[in-house]
Amino acid sequence: MKAIGTDIIGREKEIGELLSILDQTSVIMSSTRRMGKTMILTKIGEIQDLNVKSMLCFVESIQSAEEFVDFLRENLIQQKLIQENGFKSLFNWMNTNLGSKDVGFFKTPDFSKHWKKALNLMMDDLVEKHAGLIILMLDEFPKMLWTMIQNGNHQQATEVLDELRHIRERYEKRSKLRFIYCGSIGMNLVINHLIKRFKYNGAPTNNMHQYIVTEMNPTDATQLVKHLTKKHGVVIDDVLETYLANACSYLPFFIDRIIIQIKISNLVFPISASSIDETVDEFLLGRGNNSQFNHFTERIDTYYDTEEKRIAHELLRLLSKTNVPLSSEALLNHVKIKIVAEDFEIMKILSDLFEDMYVDKSVIDDSTCYQFRFVLLKKWWKSKYA
Repeated sequence: MKAIGTDIIGREKEIGELLSILDQTSVIMSSTRRMGKTMILTKIGEIQDLNVKSMLCFVESIQSAEEFVDFLRENLIQQKLIQENGFKSLFNWMNTNLGSKDVGFFKTPDFSKHWKKALNLMMDDLVEKHAGLIILMLDEFPKMLWTMIQNGNHQQATEVLDELRHIRERYEKRSKLRFIYCGSIGMNLVINHLIKRFKYNGAPTNNMHQYIVTEMNPTDATQLVKHLTKKHGVVIDDVLETYLANACSYLPFFIDRIIIQIKISNLVFPISASSIDETVDEFLLGRGNNSQFNHFTERIDTYYDTEEKRIAHELLRLLSKTNVPLSSEALLNHVKIKIVAEDFEIMKILSDLFEDMYVDKSVIDDSTCYQFRFVLLKKWWKSKYA
């Protein structure tokens, strides 16, 4: 499969990798906010030919399984993957068992007894309609599940996960249907919470490929700088294009915002490295701007347990204050001075922070060492918490 569209600035590598994976299996695609996940999904969503059909749904606001199924049905019709009268199996079942084909039933309380059947029949009709591959992309799917859990409906969250696994298993062997679960919170956080709090024992995603969207590579990030500076009329030389990309930790959102800030600040062109640094610092640390990375703290405060939060904040506070990577031993010793915790508990949080892209790790002199993944985040964290 090939991605289409001419407006992508970078990310061709990631899109190509995802399409190759989707040839084989479904995908869990995750990252932090503002990393460009939705742009990647949007470009995949442009693929519409005889061999591939795709649909992108934003499911963050969905609060129940019934609403989720009805939302999918509406989007399949709106995005022209199937006409309403194309749901033949669904309507036949409704007519036989409910005495009506009125889809208004999907919005009634009684639908809570039948959403699983309706979901399966919808997928049957969709696959019957198309000879080629179908890609259904559910953006912020983990957050949808989390909302169900927080609303006291953890049972439905597990049932949605299990039912979608059954559907994938039914069709993936025939290369018919693929899902992308995408989110700014990790599926691992949601599933681990279900296991820990509600003794969930399913494995709903272990047959899916895990794909993490990280910062842009330096070449792509520099190309984005070149595109955006031209777009906004900012004069900058080739060397400083690379400098600006690096100063923004190769994060596409911040590259865009810093270039806009340079534009509106009426800086003298061509700009200098010092003016780039000053603009970045002002954007991160200036009055009214200290919320730029709040989503990183909100992620910990929302999805980590009380003791996990304390450990995570202490680890990050220490790492924000050092200019060199710190060994796991040094981190363990420091945290245990501040907090009563076992080594395995602290190491689990370090592992979570690594998976959630707060920190990177490397081996130095036979020791596993940790440091902030993004210089921008480190600078912001130090100013706010250290």
